Amino acid sequence: MAAQEATEFVAFSNARMFNYVVSKEDVCQKLVGRILGIEVDRIEFEAEEHSIQPGLQGHGVRLDVYARGGGKSFDVEMQAQTEFYIGCRLRYYQSVIDYDLLRKRMEYGDLPFSYIIFLCVNDPLGSGLPVYTVAPQCEEMPECHLEMRCKWLVLNGSAWAQEEDEGLRALLKYIESGIVTEGDELVKQIDRLVLEANNDERVKGEMISVSTVEENAERRVRMAKKFYREEGLEEGRAEGRAQETARITALVSRLVADGREGDLVLLEDPEKLRLLLSEYSL
Repeated sequence: MAAQEATEFVAFSNARMFNYVVSKEDVCQKLVGRILGIEVDRIEFEAEEHSIQPGLQGHGVRLDVYARGGGKSFDVEMQAQTEFYIGCRLRYYQSVIDYDLLRKRMEYGDLPFSYIIFLCVNDPLGSGLPVYTVAPQCEEMPECHLEMRCKWLVLNGSAWAQEEDEGLRALLKYIESGIVTEGDELVKQIDRLVLEANNDERVKGEMISVSTVEENAERRVRMAKKFYREEGLEEGRAEGRAQETARITALVSRLVADGREGDLVLLEDPEKLRLLLSEYSL
C-alpha cells in the first residue's frame, strides 16, 4: 500500500481512523465475528467513543467502539503504543462497563456476556503470542466453571505470522503493517475505507488535528527525555528513568480518558508537567 509511505498518511492503527472505520456497522459486525470466531447477527452501537463516568468521583473512561448484539456487549480498543498497565486497564474497563450495563432494579444475573478486545500493534505481554485470551478461573480447580460472563482478548499484530487462523492472521498483519492479504474481503473493505478517509482532506484534517501523544509513542519518549534533562535525571539510574516514563505514560492515559487531550501540549513545559503529575497524584 504505497500511500502509507506518505508523511501524513493516517493508518488504521490510528485511534481516530479506527473509530471512523469500525463505526460502520457491517465492518464492526464482521470484525468482532472474526476475532471471536462467532456469528454476530446484528450490531447496535451504544456510541462512537462512548464515555462512562462511574459517579462524580470515579475515574471515567472513553471506549473506542462500544456495541451490543445478540445479548452480548463488545468493547473494541485500538492500542498503537505500548501500554504499561494493560492488565489494570482491562480490569477497570470491565468494572465501568458492568456499571453501565447493570441498571437500577436489575439483578446480577441480568448482566450480559461482555467482551473486551484490545487490538495492539506491538506485543503488550511479551510472550510472542498473536492472541492472549483471559477469562477468570479457579486456581485450585481450573475445570471448575465460574459463570462471570466476561472474556478479555489482547491481539498482538507483531505476531501475525504465528496465527493459525487465516482470517485472523490477515487482520493482524494489516494492523501491524497495513498490508492487505489478497482475497481477504474484510481487510480489503477496511483498507478501502482508510484510503477514502485519507483522500478526503476534511476528514483527514480532523483526524490529524486531534492527533495526540496517546497515539505517538516516539513523541511521548521525547517528552520524557526532556523532563529528565530538566530534572537532572539523564545521569541517574535506568531504574529511575523507567519510573519517570511510567508516570508520564500513566498521566497521558489519564488525560485522554478524561477528555483532556488539549492539555497534552502542557507536558512539554516542565513546570506544567510537574503540576499535572501532582494533580493526578502520580
